[in-house]
Amino acid sequence: MDTTQLSTIIGLLAALSVASERLVEIAKGLIPWLDQQNSDPGTESRRRAALQFLAAAAGVTTAFVSGQAFPDTLHIAPGFLSKVVLGLLASGGSGFWNSILDYVNNAKNLKEQQVKKG
Repeated sequence: MDTTQLSTIIGLLAALSVASERLVEIAKGLIPWLDQQNSDPGTESRRRAALQFLAAAAGVTTAFVSGQAFPDTLHIAPGFLSKVVLGLLASGGSGFWNSILDYVNNAKNLKEQQVKKG
């Protein structure tokens, strides 16, 4: 995979992530108990689980709705499973984006080493 294709995939995931996060925020505005932390550990656990499920559903929904926008050159969008996977990745939150940033930095460092070796 070349860096252009990698950049395209990361951009696609970033767009899906932002769009799915907006859906989650809209749902939190419509369902007040999702937006308020609870002091009861059991209720808070259920609220957090509901938010995780909502984020995954929003990511998958966003991937399906935007399926026609996927570049054909990526060969990742035609199937049901690939859209589910993209949606789940897009709902990954900050931990996912930290991993992506590490991967991109490592790829950049390897490319620089290759250029130096000549």
